[in-house]
Amino acid sequence: MVVRLKIKEVRESKNISIRELSELTGIERHRLAEIESDVDKILFIEILVIAQNLGITILDLFETEPFEISGIGEI
Repeated sequence: MVVRLKIKEVRESKNISIRELSELTGIERHRLAEIESDVDKILFIEILVIAQNLGITILDLFETEPFEISGIGEI
């Protein structure tokens, strides 16, 4: 299973700029930009604060896609 954060999509759908989200969350703009561009490491507290300030649950920030392993099939 492939898991992807969709913070940018959610933020843009709510017409919130990265600057506004930075002000709401206290997370610096450059860090939010890193997170939105598929950063490998994100703190749980960052996900929690972002979700709370976007008015959604943490689960709403994730998108999953199945993947296939040769010889096993789709997972």
